Amino acid sequence: MKKLSLLFSFSLLLSSLIAQTAGESIDVTHYAIHVNELNFADHTLQGETFVDFTATSEVSQIVLELKYLEVSSVTATNASVSGFSQEGDFLIVDLVSPLFNGNSATLDIIYGGNTFNETWGGVEWWGDYVYNLGVGFDSQPHNLGKAWFPCVDNFTDKATYDVFVTTTNDRKAICGGNFVETIDNGNGTTTWHWNTPQEIATYHISFAVGDYEVWEDVYHGIERDIPITVYAKPGQINNVPASMVHLKQIAAFFEESLGAYPFNRIGYVVTGKGCMEHTDNIAIVPSVVDGTLGGEEYIAHELSHMWSGNLVTCAEAGDMWLNEGFAQFWGAFYESAVYGEDHFQNTISNKVNSINSWCNSPTNWIPLNNMPLDMTYNTNAIYERGAVIVNTMMNYMGRENFLSAMREYFQQYAYQTATSQILCDALTEHSGIDMQGFFDSYVYASGMPHLYAVMESVTETGGQFEVTLKLSYQHIGDSHIGQNNVYEVTFIGPEFQLVTEKLNWDGLHDSVMLTLDFEPVGLVNDLNNNWLDGRTQKNFMLKTSSQQSFGAFKVEASSLTDSVFVAVENHLVGPYDDPLVPYLHLSTKHFWTINRYDFGEAEVKGSFDFSTSTDGDIVQSASDSATLLYRRNASESWHEIAYTLFAGSTWNHGRFIVDNLPSGEYTIAVWDKEALAEEEYYAPNRRMQVFPNPAEGQVRLSWDEIADGEIRIIGIDGKELKRIVYSQTEGVEIAIEGLPKGCYTIMRLGKGGEVLATEKLIIK
Repeated sequence: MKKLSLLFSFSLLLSSLIAQTAGESIDVTHYAIHVNELNFADHTLQGETFVDFTATSEVSQIVLELKYLEVSSVTATNASVSGFSQEGDFLIVDLVSPLFNGNSATLDIIYGGNTFNETWGGVEWWGDYVYNLGVGFDSQPHNLGKAWFPCVDNFTDKATYDVFVTTTNDRKAICGGNFVETIDNGNGTTTWHWNTPQEIATYHISFAVGDYEVWEDVYHGIERDIPITVYAKPGQINNVPASMVHLKQIAAFFEESLGAYPFNRIGYVVTGKGCMEHTDNIAIVPSVVDGTLGGEEYIAHELSHMWSGNLVTCAEAGDMWLNEGFAQFWGAFYESAVYGEDHFQNTISNKVNSINSWCNSPTNWIPLNNMPLDMTYNTNAIYERGAVIVNTMMNYMGRENFLSAMREYFQQYAYQTATSQILCDALTEHSGIDMQGFFDSYVYASGMPHLYAVMESVTETGGQFEVTLKLSYQHIGDSHIGQNNVYEVTFIGPEFQLVTEKLNWDGLHDSVMLTLDFEPVGLVNDLNNNWLDGRTQKNFMLKTSSQQSFGAFKVEASSLTDSVFVAVENHLVGPYDDPLVPYLHLSTKHFWTINRYDFGEAEVKGSFDFSTSTDGDIVQSASDSATLLYRRNASESWHEIAYTLFAGSTWNHGRFIVDNLPSGEYTIAVWDKEALAEEEYYAPNRRMQVFPNPAEGQVRLSWDEIADGEIRIIGIDGKELKRIVYSQTEGVEIAIEGLPKGCYTIMRLGKGGEVLATEKLIIK
């Protein structure tokens, strides 16, 4: 076994070394691919490919890639071949004498055999049809141009193509590029010739052979008329017009947003598997053209690849978000033109909530770039997260700045490859907005940022209102500290005025003062839910007596005279301000911000669920007694709010129901009953008032019942600094001279030592 293991390791090392030299020292400029025979019974292909290339340095050995198919002959023009061999997926061609930098030559390679395919990718035989899919989800690397012709099968070595496919007269051969001609071979076969004059990667060239009929149209583009072709099975061809009814509108939107269409035709072909963005010849599955609009997202997604992926291609698989993340975004963004802005906002909001939740798991703390090969085509990691980050980028830059810079980027790097950093630099150059901070936080760092703004104070000045905001940045899943942070907040006025402001700051914390024409009654972070910001969000406009749910939160409205607006923010981090009360532990995983606005009168209840699955960081055993904390805004300390515990609640799962739900922040917390020597503790109705606060000299504490007990003042380090015993009173005054300026916690304990209330005290 040890000897076999060593041989296997040596084989892997050899393949790795060959892979590193495939295409090295040459630049392939053109492929003439001849598929001379297709055997549908045996699933074999016989072909001949002419590879035109130019040496980029002295080279005496040419390494190409070819998978499964066996080479029978290699000859050359302007060079002499001394021999060739195949090692796994690599074809090694030795030259009699070296070619020098700038020398050009052509290899003529004849090959054939059984074709390769996998779960998704390669050459697919589909009954009486056959076609290729240019990538494989299982193969690493994923490129599968090599599955049907010898090539330099990577993202960066782009070339032009002529494709000749010979098939029986009852079939058509549909390929990328422009149709050139058909040649009747006089033996029951026809050769179809297609030409692609633009330089594209090997995985973007394609063929599909079968009994196809064509639906044709013309799109009048911004620079020229562009043919539209959709090839489908005869039984489906009549479905095409209804499924493609918005195609011209989608194409017009993409041209307006991204620049003139960069290829030859807008072409689709129906295949058994898909979808795949082959240039001019997009593979789509039958369900996309079923006569409905159910597959329109795929029509748009794949068409957008003609810019994101085909025109400018990611330089390596680790940056696949440049292809698929952008295409997934464009495949949603088109809705703003076809169905309206609200439709698009709803689509992107659902994606934002889904990906914020997905990114919250430690197993998904992966940088967007430099993605491992087994994650290249992961739906959440690349497609959906990429789309959400692109949408966040658009909001960060502003829509017009973003689209204008993207058009310049596509023009600058047309028919080339790019990396994440190339895109960052191009957007910076073309917009004048420094994008490095954004890329550092969203592309290069693991996890995701949590961005948050809260109102600290509101001061009326000359009929206007000066609002001081506290801004916070926290990175979930990484120690990264964001710079050039940008975020949107919306103020709600007393007449439901909505004013959105864009904020900018560096680092973890900052504050900013804004002036408004009204006194805000609420502040909603990212009202339209457009940012990857470490929070999920939902807006409800309740117009009838009903209950609505969002995750672990439920809101129920009744007795409405008009309607009620409720904005729910579920932050995927713990509260920023922990009161540091002994034996009280706040959630480290999440807290809520609730904003409520009543247009008339209504009774509104809110309920907050807790369980070991969602709050397992603090709810761990029967000694943990859960409670619900609240604060109106950042100027107020956390305290328990009056609630009803839902019947059937236990220590490990339950529900807090709050009547007359007020706007503010809420979090789950637990009391340690063992430390408090209590069997069970819920004291939601015993809030303590502290006045003045901030204070100096002395402070007055008051509560709602005559009682015995004691007050303890605790420093930020958890040490007790002062203790006062009280008897049969509703309040006490405490001298605080001698205590240094700073933040303290005041605890009110009952006669038996149970904690009744906690409040934050600031001494100035």
